[in-house]
Amino acid sequence: MKKTLQYFTRTSNKRGISSDKNSKTTKTMKHIYTLLLLSVLSLTTFGQNWAEVIKAVASDRAAGDFLGFSVGISGNKAIVGAFQDNGNTGAAYIFELNGGVWSETAKLVASDGGGQDRFGVSVSIDGDKAIVGAYTEDHDASGGALLSDAGSVYIFELSGGVWSETAKLAASDRGGQDRFGISVSIDGDKAVVGAHLGDDDASGGALLSDAGAAYVFELSGGVWSETAKLVASDREDGDYFGRGVSLSGNKVIVGAYRQYKDASGGNSIQEAGAAYIFELNGGIWTETTKLVGSDRAPSNYFGLSVSINGDKAIVGCHRNRVDVSGGAQLTDAGAAYIFELNGGVWSETAKLVASDRDAYDAFG
Repeated sequence: MKKTLQYFTRTSNKRGISSDKNSKTTKTMKHIYTLLLLSVLSLTTFGQNWAEVIKAVASDRAAGDFLGFSVGISGNKAIVGAFQDNGNTGAAYIFELNGGVWSETAKLVASDGGGQDRFGVSVSIDGDKAIVGAYTEDHDASGGALLSDAGSVYIFELSGGVWSETAKLAASDRGGQDRFGISVSIDGDKAVVGAHLGDDDASGGALLSDAGAAYVFELSGGVWSETAKLVASDREDGDYFGRGVSLSGNKVIVGAYRQYKDASGGNSIQEAGAAYIFELNGGIWTETTKLVGSDRAPSNYFGLSVSINGDKAIVGCHRNRVDVSGGAQLTDAGAAYIFELNGGVWSETAKLVASDRDAYDAFG
């Protein structure tokens, strides 16, 4: 199915008031996701409407590109991934708003792109920096050390009106089939990258198949360097920790949608899912919270998608079956959960479902 970027704005009314496991063998809007969803709910409450103002497609669109599989937005710039462009080599497109019109201003490709890299599977943008994941790329940052589907990511920066690749990043302990780059997020001079099929812990040992990891990189003196490897404190085989990541300042959220224990480490429920908050303090990233849904259930896949902005986070749960009240079961209708930080404690403050929810919508 061909997917496209659609940009929405609001207009006032009269009231005047916006399967990965199989893929082992075969990018996140960023902060705006949370704000956009919360704004939509607010606008619904106060009677405002969102109006589509543009539909954007790639200038060189072709069948099977999958443009829109990943998206990100920052100010007047948007990035859209098309990971199957040019025979699964992949690409990402920059659109900019100028004079009220969104226009494609750049097509980004990897300097060493090859068939089956799937560059553009994940994307994120912040101001004049963008990051693009290529989770089945095989080479390290220097272009050597071939490891099948180890994965890599690419940093692009806008200078003098031109977007240029400024860095290629790979994990310091990369391994075959890790799928580093399945998820990415960038905020200023920091970036986080998920590798949901990684097996090693933060020290490079304690092998657990597909437990997953996330890596933090920071820009200093013009050089991007890996500064931390994040893993869950209660990691288990097959958690897929890192399938979703998001970064906001000194906070990172990482989803592990196949994790099965609750926040206290008990009450095992198969593939209920979880998300973990990490915070940077004194130069060290530390896990501060494990989030789970208040109505967790088997195979909910809570944590496949995540986003954080300041003291608010949102977690998708696309196979959730019940509505806000815990009833009206509909298979895979989906839901999303809002969490807020108050007094040092993260608490679930809302469960969101679509007003016209239906079976297999996969909302979230």
